[in-house]
Amino acid sequence: MSSSEVVSVPVEEPIEVVEELYEEQAPGLSLKPVCIFIGPVILSLVFFSMVGVLVRVHVNRLFSYPGVPVFGLIWVQMLGCFIMGMAMRLKGVLLSYSPALNTGITTGLCGSITTFSSWQLLVFQEFFNTPRSDHSQFRNFLGGMSVLATELGCSVAAIRLGQMIGDEVRIAYNYLSARNTPAGTQISKVETAMLSAETSGRRDGWLAWD
Repeated sequence: MSSSEVVSVPVEEPIEVVEELYEEQAPGLSLKPVCIFIGPVILSLVFFSMVGVLVRVHVNRLFSYPGVPVFGLIWVQMLGCFIMGMAMRLKGVLLSYSPALNTGITTGLCGSITTFSSWQLLVFQEFFNTPRSDHSQFRNFLGGMSVLATELGCSVAAIRLGQMIGDEVRIAYNYLSARNTPAGTQISKVETAMLSAETSGRRDGWLAWD
């Protein structure tokens, strides 16, 4: 059976009947649904989203003052991308504690700290000179490209820095975990897979997005 074919089973039947029908229509495959408790995930998203919004607002205010050499939004984006880079490398560690924790940090916290809409608004204001600054249209283009290129470059650099630090933190975590594990203790296959999830399939190069 190809992966594109759909196995049709009556949803009103008991799970045992569904498994038998699934085995008949898809021999060799087992029906093993992944059960995720949606409650902790939602609570984690809500909590970390609120924390992320507060961090973004206060960091943006901290770096927004008259005569600031660099617009304050860039620090918000860099902070969120830095945390995301670390979370990418520590995904297995976070999942070993709770899938809700990983979702809350990556989607809730980092997604709320960073802001695509405010970045695009700032780019628009520079391209079309909404503050009505006294300069030519060519300077409007330069201003918009400056915001666009600066945000992209600093965000990518922050992600990469977070990945590099996350690698070191993961190595230290694995070392301490192995050191504190009593001799003869068997580590489950699930825990081993989770702790090594972020290292599987990593690509070489300076942009390691895995």
